[in-house]
Amino acid sequence: ETHTLAALAFKDIGDRARSVIAALDAGIDLAATDNVKEAKSLLETYIPKTKAVEGNDVELLQRVIAKEGEARIALASLLWNANDKPGAEAQLGEACVRFDQLEADNADREAARIKKGLLPPPKINKAKFSIDDVAGAGKVS
Repeated sequence: ETHTLAALAFKDIGDRARSVIAALDAGIDLAATDNVKEAKSLLETYIPKTKAVEGNDVELLQRVIAKEGEARIALASLLWNANDKPGAEAQLGEACVRFDQLEADNADREAARIKKGLLPPPKINKAKFSIDDVAGAGKVS
């Protein structure tokens, strides 16, 4: 419920990226409950919306793609449990493709930064936990 409210609040202020992330989180949360029908509906509604998210904040866009992959994996598990093996495999395959694209984009950006002779972004010490904590591209093994 909290993620659904957050999605609506972000949508109201025009923050499409965070709205989609919060909506996907709501679907992922529901996937862990007995409310399979609603979880499936929510995930199938919001996963395609990730491709419409635009902006100049590369890290935020990377978070959208990472959350999309996480949502696709949750949807794949729901489909698998419902005996829709081809649907589950399609979602898992697409999640892998999107994660590969995310990693490739990060590698390309890092190579371009090095080629230009730019310094790496500064490492900022921050709180150990935040609602926005997500391992970014190039930080997941």
